[in-house]
Formats: sequence, structure tokens, C-alpha cells
Amino acid sequence: MEKVFGNIINGKEETDGEKIPVKSPVDGHLIGYIVDSGMDEVNRAVDSSMETFNGQWKHTEIADRQKMIGKLADIIQEKAEEYANLESINTGKTIRQSTFMDIPLAISHIRYFAETDEFKYERKIEHPEYPGTYGIIQNAPMGVVASIAPWNVPFLMAVWKTIPPLLAGNTVVLKPSHYTPLTAIELVKDMKKAGFPDGAANLINGTGRKAGNYLIENKKIGMISFTGSTNTGIKIMEQGAKGLKKVTLELGGKSPNIVFSDADMEHAAKGVIFGIFLNAGQLCESASRLIIEESALDSFMEKMKKYLQNMKAGNPMDYETDISAITTMEQKEKIEKLVSETINAGGNVLYSRDLAGSVPESGTYFPPTMLSGLKAGSGISDEEIFGPVLTVYTFKTEKEAIEIANSTKYGLAAGVWTSDMAKATRVAGNIEAGTVWINEYHLLSAAAPRGGFKMSGIGRELGLEGILEYTQTRHIFMGNNESGMSDVAYGILLK
Repeated sequence: MEKVFGNIINGKEETDGEKIPVKSPVDGHLIGYIVDSGMDEVNRAVDSSMETFNGQWKHTEIADRQKMIGKLADIIQEKAEEYANLESINTGKTIRQSTFMDIPLAISHIRYFAETDEFKYERKIEHPEYPGTYGIIQNAPMGVVASIAPWNVPFLMAVWKTIPPLLAGNTVVLKPSHYTPLTAIELVKDMKKAGFPDGAANLINGTGRKAGNYLIENKKIGMISFTGSTNTGIKIMEQGAKGLKKVTLELGGKSPNIVFSDADMEHAAKGVIFGIFLNAGQLCESASRLIIEESALDSFMEKMKKYLQNMKAGNPMDYETDISAITTMEQKEKIEKLVSETINAGGNVLYSRDLAGSVPESGTYFPPTMLSGLKAGSGISDEEIFGPVLTVYTFKTEKEAIEIANSTKYGLAAGVWTSDMAKATRVAGNIEAGTVWINEYHLLSAAAPRGGFKMSGIGRELGLEGILEYTQTRHIFMGNNESGMSDVAYGILLK
């Protein structure tokens, strides 16, 4: 009998109801089934989280919340190998990436939120207009947060979508992608073991069109946190506006890597490859555009091709494999369509890796590819491919490089590669993006806020800013009329 991965509602796993198959992109085999949740399951999850919020959680001290978060990190650390295997078999990313990057990074982020002393529930202010009075500013929780996570980095996203809102005093209903729910389910189960009360974090499986919509439209939801495509984010914002719900969105990207001719070219070539081909390019901030100084193009391309040809293709569950699978068949078909359109629009194929015979036959794969010959800011150059495809552009001046970098509707991330730190800082400060790396790429810190400019989103995740997103500000005015100012004010109306 195939395994059913259930919803987690009020501390219990529920496996009854209609089912959705979960298949591995590694080789196409059936992993099991998840519940296709309907309105009843969603409403019960929200009710459970609301009851826990009002009854216990919002009165829990920050230090006590952090003890549970720290305990959770310890539990996951002990099960790191199990989490890594679940993550790779479910997403198709290499087991090496899951083992040495995704799972350890998520654990370190949990520990950051367990240990940070930056977040304070309240602070005191003075009122300069009213001597003798003062105010208390409180960062009050939003209530029940609907956290909707994408399929590409499911464990890290589940951590980001649950731990900061819980630290801020909210409860959470998490809806992972119906394609990749396995590590999110395990995370919520382990929260119970770490001492989180039932209902603090509930999990609902199902599609966005069904379970996601029911969750967003529930009147008891105080806030929506969504990571995914820009088009879906716009629809969610429209839905949230009907109930004046607070909405944070981390959306699409078309991020550039700008390489100047004075850069350390070996380091830059590795960073550019890492920036686009990690996770088969299926990361929101993947650097899918290379903007290279014209004089350095030919030699840089040779370095790139050498490294790309040495990347090992094979089964992602083999520790020697470097190339990840495409997580869903729908995404693979989208990549194929966009690449075909790019070539028809005048794009040239600079490089395409032949994967035939080297990857599992029934898996979902697309070759690492580099394209050139496109005009920046037009058509396909502005569209997020979300796959292992790099488009290449050249520039002659610093001004031109910045213009090309800013030529898309997105503004999530960017990279700048140069040995001139004054130039690097100047260029970074002119790029319309929420994160800019200098001589690095894809290195994420839990202490640093992350989010997008333009069509890449609203709000921030991680860092103090990311915690504060899950709060609303309350001002308590403490008066005593020592100065007599209130008598003057009241005298406007009362004699």
C-alpha cells in the first residue's frame, strides 16, 4: 500500500479524503499521496490556529518561544540525513546540495531565530509635544498567518514561512506546494516534538487553486505570506485586498551577474555558474542574465564551458552528481517552450549540454544551456525562465552595464564582479534589486533581509525586518497631565 502524507491539524495527522499523487522527478517513481484538502480541512486548520493564538500562544514570552525554536533545530540536526533524502527524492535536486547546503542552511536559520536578541515586543518613546508623558510602542502579532510556500526549495521555504511568524507571536497555517510537501510535513511534525502547542503550526496539503484559495479567503486569516510567481502573487494580493489582509510577496526574478574585465575571472566563472545552474536554475534569485564586459567575453566563455563540461550528469541521489532534475514536468515544458521562442527570436545557442544516456530515463531533466544574441529588455530577455538557462549580454561602459541590469520588470537580486571595490559599491548602489552580492552569489544570511524591488515582490523575509513584517504596531500613550498640556487641549472644546 502506498504511503499517504496527511494534513497536520491540531497536532494530529489526517489522511482521509481525496488524494493527489506525489512523484519523484529523479526517475518518475510514485513516492506516495497527499490529501487534496477542501474547505472543511482548511477551515478546521484555521480555527485550530486561531484558538491556539488566543488561548496560549500570544501570551507566551519571546524567550519561551525561542527555547522551542532552539529545540526544533536540535531535533532536525539529528535527522539531517533523513531530511536531505526526502528533499532530494521529492524535488530532484542533487543529494549533495540537500546534504551540504539546503538542510544545514535551514538549520542555521532556525538557530538564528532561536538566538537573536534584535526582536523586542515593545520599546519606550518620549512625546516631545507633551512633557511628562511617554509612549509604549508594541510589535503586536497579526494573528493567524497563511503561509504559502513554493516547490523549488520546500524545506528552507517552510522554515522561513513558519519560524519568524511564530517568533513574532503569530500562529501559522502552512500550505506547501502539492508537488513537494514532504519536508514541510516532517517539519511541522517535529515542531510538536519540540514543544510547540497543538495548532501553533498547522499544515494543509492540496493545490493552490483549491486549498490555497480557501485559505486566502478565510476571514480569520490576519496575514498572507506568499512565495511564488509574479502572476500568482498579483492574484493573491487582489484576493487579500477584499479582506484588507496584510500581504507579503516574494516573487519572480531575472537577476543579472555583471562581470567587469578586472574581475578574478576564475572566481567569477565559478560564481556565475553557481548563480544560474544551482538547483537547475529553479531559484527565484537565480542569476539568469550574464552581463559581461565586451573585451572579456571570449575568454570568459571558454572558462564557463570548461567548468560546465566537467559537471557530472547522473542520478541526483548519487553524491557524485552535479546536475539537478527539473522538479515538475510542467516546468520542464515551460522551459522548453521559452528556449524555443528565444531561438526563434534570434537567440544563438552558445552551449547546451548533452544529457542523453547519463540521467535516469524516466526523470525530468533539461540541459544546462547558454544563449546569446538577444536585445536586453525585450520579450524573452524580460521573462523568467526558471530553469538552467543563461542569457548573455555584453557592455562597454559602466553606465551601459547598469542600464542592462535594470532593463527588466524584476528586481530581486544581482551580482557584481570586479577587483575595484569603489566601482563595485557604486554599481551595486545603482542596481534596482533587494539583494546585491559583490564577488559572490547565492550566499544567504538569516540576519539579512531578503526581498524584491519592482515586480519581484513586497515586504521582506529574514533578519529583523523579516520578523517585523509579521507584526502590527500599537502605540500606548501614557499620560498624567503633569505639564497641564491636556487641560490646554481639552479647553478647545470644554470651558
